[in-house]
Amino acid sequence: MRTAAAILLCLLLSPASPALSDEFAILRYQRAGGAIVVNTGGDFVDPYFALKALLTAQDEGLDIRGPALAWIHWLLPRQLPDGRFRRYCRERSGKWRGCKEADADDALFALWLQLLYRLAPASGLPPEWRASVNKAGYQLARLYDHKLGIYAVSRKNPVGLFIDNVEIWAAFKDISASQRRLGELEAAQPTQARAETMASSITHVFWDKKRGAFRVSTQRQPEHDFFPDAVAQIYPWLAGLPIPQDRNLAWPEWKRRYGEVWIERQSDPHPWGLVALAALELGDEDTAACWMARSAPLRYGREWNVLEDAAYQAIAARLAKIKLSPQCELAGAGNRTKS
Repeated sequence: MRTAAAILLCLLLSPASPALSDEFAILRYQRAGGAIVVNTGGDFVDPYFALKALLTAQDEGLDIRGPALAWIHWLLPRQLPDGRFRRYCRERSGKWRGCKEADADDALFALWLQLLYRLAPASGLPPEWRASVNKAGYQLARLYDHKLGIYAVSRKNPVGLFIDNVEIWAAFKDISASQRRLGELEAAQPTQARAETMASSITHVFWDKKRGAFRVSTQRQPEHDFFPDAVAQIYPWLAGLPIPQDRNLAWPEWKRRYGEVWIERQSDPHPWGLVALAALELGDEDTAACWMARSAPLRYGREWNVLEDAAYQAIAARLAKIKLSPQCELAGAGNRTKS
């Protein structure tokens, strides 16, 4: 029987996808052994942030294979017997322990499944990965709300979140493609059907026609904040989810309402590089360049995390290819700011 280390070596030597030109530089976040911490040099692991950062980096063309396989090798033995994950703290001895429950089981399960399928070699999921997929898939299925057609955060918190469900939809769509690549045709069809059903359910449950925007939760929200309300609107644009609005028209309106609040971090201390990535996806390179110019001094600081760094590296690589230097002229945000 192959050991986990041998499987890791095999996967490193037999990539599932063509080599990419830009490497995701994650040394400031990946500890010896493969753990990926949330903040630079930190001692806290939230699997959601690690998974989101890796998948975001790969979506934008960065090569994640080395750090992703080391991360999988680290997290696999820490998956609970029932398939759930925890958040982890490093003790003074250097040992990692599960110190907190996962913040959102639904998205975490989906992103974990997505990463395993993406990184699987053409020969298929290794046995340890298959066992993990089965357990995590079972737990995700338990969170499905058959009445609404969406997923709840966790068994303890049966609330549906818009962002989480967009991520789950995107994961199913991606997993279906991976299953076809691996020859799992019988599994690929129902996975794709699940994604198609979810797309209409998400719009039905969360779209607020009167506001022309998505609600962030099935639970009534007393007020609208930059996060999650404004940030949530960009998630379907990034994922490619079919929505009842033209994203090319919605983006200028988003910038008009929230651009200055976002770029100046007036309501939230975090830079929110995912918004800059959405700008890039919509062909607004100038706004992405503005974000880079404003965010560069924040890099590796207190409000920076591994997901922000994935966005930063991806944007830097994209702008370099079109030879656009980071400058800050945020047109459409109600004013023009210069760095």
